[in-house]
Amino acid sequence: MTMTSISSISHGWLTRERGFAAFSTGPLLDFWQRRQEAEFIGVDGVPIRYVALRAAQHTRAILVVPGRIESYMKYPELAYDLFLSGYDVVIIDHRGQGTS
Repeated sequence: MTMTSISSISHGWLTRERGFAAFSTGPLLDFWQRRQEAEFIGVDGVPIRYVALRAAQHTRAILVVPGRIESYMKYPELAYDLFLSGYDVVIIDHRGQGTS
């Protein structure tokens, strides 16, 4: 990575951070509303819930597994960044955590 690319990444982050209120109620909210919420049945019939954000042109995917007591609802900004980097994103709430 060159200093130019590091500088542009840093500048982009700083710009978004300064305008975070507008970002979170605009582009981020619009993006997050496109999520697909789903579930599968785990051991003993317990539903395991997850959220997916996909695009037909993506050829890579990332599975995000939050830590204890965290839900996928905490990660829209991470999902946004990964999605715009060309990844489909799936975030799971494991058994007994978040919405599972």
